[in-house]
Amino acid sequence: MKRYNKQQVMNDAHRLYKNEFQRRGRSWSECLKAAWRWEKDAVRVREEKAARLDAMIAASWAAHNARKNEKANKDEFEGLSADVVSFAMGYGRNLYCGD
Repeated sequence: MKRYNKQQVMNDAHRLYKNEFQRRGRSWSECLKAAWRWEKDAVRVREEKAARLDAMIAASWAAHNARKNEKANKDEFEGLSADVVSFAMGYGRNLYCGD
């Protein structure tokens, strides 16, 4: 896997070296070292951001599955007799129930 974007490092180093205000008397090697520091920090931040996102997605799926299991285990007709449930659903009242 390609970890560092070398083209971006060189572009940053050239941009830093060409700009007198940002350069502040630094040599080419110092500008290149600064560009590498920026790139390494950017990679670290990207990895941390991806790890946080993965953790959030995993937590979201865990909560979703917990709600789904809770809903599946819940009995909607608990405490009602079979006659009451069948009458409420339309059986015995001459209503079409779709089965």
